[in-house]
Amino acid sequence: MEGMKTREEAEGLLKEWADFLELDTDRKLFDDLVEELRGPVKQNRLNFNQDTEEFTYQLIKPVSGHEIVTISECDFKSKKALQKYKDNEGIDQSIKTISTYTDLTIEEVMQLKDRDINRLNAVILGFLAQIAPGVK
Repeated sequence: MEGMKTREEAEGLLKEWADFLELDTDRKLFDDLVEELRGPVKQNRLNFNQDTEEFTYQLIKPVSGHEIVTISECDFKSKKALQKYKDNEGIDQSIKTISTYTDLTIEEVMQLKDRDINRLNAVILGFLAQIAPGVK
């Protein structure tokens, strides 16, 4: 792993990624996203490839041989499959959402630890689905 980034470098990257994805970085909700993801960016565990438009995240606790998770936008077909979980406020919705946006199976998502779940949800909801973490 290459050297750690400074706080300013990490925040600059998050803003660069948001600008690339055409997010509004002037809103309070973006500040919450930065707060959640600054640590993994500083430690080079969260990265974004502008060519493929995919995030990669290094899990704190690997599951089923997965140490690196790829996070990418889903297509309309996948969103349709998520629709049946739309009104479910529970864990099932979170499991299906993470599984849909990553290369993890439902069984693998169910093995994730809290910090990894929180970071994956922040990337998915904050960058790809463009919903602030914790906001419906």
